[in-house]
Amino acid sequence: MQYGVMASGQMPDALPDPGVFREIATTAEGLGYTSLWCGDHLSFGNPILEGSVALASLSAYTNSITIGTGVLLLALRSAGLVAKQIASIDYLSGGRVICGVGVGGDSDKDFDLVGVPMNERGARTEEGIRVLKVLWRDDPASFEGRFNEFSDVGLNPMPVTPGGPPVWVGGRAPAALSRVGRLADGWMGYMVTPRRYAAGLADIRLAAEGAGRRADEIIPALMIPTRIGPDGDAAREQLRAHLSRRYHSEFDIGFIEKACLAGDPDEIRARVGVYREAGVRHLIFLYGGNPIDAADQFAMLHDSVVEGSE
Repeated sequence: MQYGVMASGQMPDALPDPGVFREIATTAEGLGYTSLWCGDHLSFGNPILEGSVALASLSAYTNSITIGTGVLLLALRSAGLVAKQIASIDYLSGGRVICGVGVGGDSDKDFDLVGVPMNERGARTEEGIRVLKVLWRDDPASFEGRFNEFSDVGLNPMPVTPGGPPVWVGGRAPAALSRVGRLADGWMGYMVTPRRYAAGLADIRLAAEGAGRRADEIIPALMIPTRIGPDGDAAREQLRAHLSRRYHSEFDIGFIEKACLAGDPDEIRARVGVYREAGVRHLIFLYGGNPIDAADQFAMLHDSVVEGSE
């Protein structure tokens, strides 16, 4: 099992000092986490940094840790522009990037802002992934599709990673799982129970086999809301309240117990073991609270859970 942390995402509480993001990044790298992630929206109910800007900042704050978008809403942008941005960050970071993408849909305002019909988000994302891979592989590159058409273009500098950074696809709907199996290098599940995660991997395996791909080469990752503390009940209630503010909808404790990580160290270690049995191989902690406390939480998780499970 490898472990990562979410450094930048939705902030339903008071905006922190910008230096907090540097602290999270340097703490995660210093502790030896495998990966460091940022979320993405353009116009949402809570403040959030734009994904490519946050990714570039994480590159500048760190030296060796893998950095990734978890996830960039590809349908909101020109795929060619995203290919250029990610290739540039991959170059500047020395080849440390994972490009996580998703379709979005949590906020109509994201799509209204850029004039993209929400009902096109799946098709645009799927074609966009193909555009990324072509531009990162070929120099010059050509492509003809529904939303993208170009001939004999180059990015320069090309990504450091041969063929470009790995593309991980987020989501849990059947269309997303099919997209993972057919096109992606990894799956980023989010807020799913262990049973649903295992079922999702089975669907991905079928899609991969149907596309003539090896399913065992697709990285099974999970991003999961997390809260650790000495009092398990208090940690679960704190995470429940945070997610309710985050998504403007009341969550119940039952959901927290089934699809999140919250509790004392022993409880979380046991729950991580259940997700490992379900097939997760890259677990990403999304701290369920104010970012000013995230570095301390990630240190507690590393000492109590990561080292305890090695």
